[in-house]
Amino acid sequence: MKSFLVCFFILAFVGISRAQESEFTQWKFKRQAELTGEDGWLNLVGLYWMEVDSPFLEEVNGTTLGFAAKFGSATLGKFDFGKDSVWFEPTEVALQKKSNVAPSKRMLVYPIAYGTGGGVYYKNWKWTIIQRGGNYALRLRDLNHPKLQNFTPTPTFNYNPAFRFTAKLIPKFNQTLEIPNVLGQLISWKVTGVLQFEHEGQKYELLVLDELGKLFVLFSDETSALETYPTGRYLYVHAPDVKGMTILDFNYAYNPPCAYTEFATCPIPPKSNRLPFAVPAGEKMPEGHE
Repeated sequence: MKSFLVCFFILAFVGISRAQESEFTQWKFKRQAELTGEDGWLNLVGLYWMEVDSPFLEEVNGTTLGFAAKFGSATLGKFDFGKDSVWFEPTEVALQKKSNVAPSKRMLVYPIAYGTGGGVYYKNWKWTIIQRGGNYALRLRDLNHPKLQNFTPTPTFNYNPAFRFTAKLIPKFNQTLEIPNVLGQLISWKVTGVLQFEHEGQKYELLVLDELGKLFVLFSDETSALETYPTGRYLYVHAPDVKGMTILDFNYAYNPPCAYTEFATCPIPPKSNRLPFAVPAGEKMPEGHE
């Protein structure tokens, strides 16, 4: 009977391990699809900060767009800045180039509900509006970007069950934290709580932020700048159960967008989330990054 139970637990463990590795493999495929998708990070060609006194969008040349203070022959439309919104009204030039907008239609281009796509198309470009630090910027994409065809999947560590922890979320209420991004801007984030977990007999904590209703962790560790991205990596965590318990699985740690493009505005992990040990799990440094 005893040997039967031992075999049962061994088989159960093997089954769980295989399921975790299978899920991890699917996650890697999903990550590749996200990076190479229309709204991924590989096709970015510009991030242009906007000013109220230059509201006209124009085609500068065959490789980029720009802003102007006055209407011109290459003008594609005009932006109208509200208190918390940005509108765009296209010109006949944009419409004649088979844009996705209807004639004389004034479009809301910020804010756009997350997950609904959004953006305006023109020739091989797509652009959207973002807001950082109270300033608006136009994020420009080339849907035929050479990086899309030459992309090499991001290397990862092998799935490591030793870096899958049971963690407890200690909630925080009505707290925010100013976190700097790579541009030096301070962005206010809602603090969800603190995750507590143990590694090799030591207790650790990670500050958890709110990212569109999800538990979001920015962290760095002793692999940072050696095997993994220098400033750190990001990680989503499942919502806790009624007792506040959840799973902290570092195998799903992924690179910030700045690992793939200079046109991103990545937040930098806070000092409290700098782990004093190596986390050989999740994504490694992208190929070609220095």
